[in-house]
Amino acid sequence: MQIDIQTRDAIEDIIDRRVSVASMQSQIKEDIKAVAEVLGVKAAQIGKIIGLVEKERAKGDVIAGERDIIEVAADLAGSSEGEE
Repeated sequence: MQIDIQTRDAIEDIIDRRVSVASMQSQIKEDIKAVAEVLGVKAAQIGKIIGLVEKERAKGDVIAGERDIIEVAADLAGSSEGEE
């Protein structure tokens, strides 16, 4: 397969951007770990918080829906404790 200079440049640009994205993802991961350490929680919890905030900003009513689910789960967990 033969490619022209413009195509070669486009491919090189894609490669460069992929490297840049990977670097940013790595930095974000380290930033999440740092925030988690400051708060004394696991990085996964910070990831969940960030995910919820992103969904809330994009769609709305996500946090309220999650809160409702958690309340039902807490009620069910509490009711099974009383039955033992």
